[in-house]
Amino acid sequence: MENFIKADIFFFITSIAVVISTIGVIVVAVYVVRILRDMKHISKKVSEEGDKIIEDVEYLRETAKAEGMKIKNITDFFINLFARRHKKEKTKKTVK
Repeated sequence: MENFIKADIFFFITSIAVVISTIGVIVVAVYVVRILRDMKHISKKVSEEGDKIIEDVEYLRETAKAEGMKIKNITDFFINLFARRHKKEKTKKTVK
């Protein structure tokens, strides 16, 4: 009879431990699901922002190419202008 009482106590304690463990696993699973949802939301935002940045960089490259030619022509003009002045000053100094 004593063995049955010990077995009942063992099964009672084991049942309580299993219930508590199950509740703990459920709570952890709920938090994991929330974290994964947040990560999914964050990764979606990062992907969208990354696409926007890529579009901005492409626009910047196109603008730089178009404007770069204009700026290059302007800088070449001024460089050539100063180079001509510099050459004229050198020729005047050598002639004197």
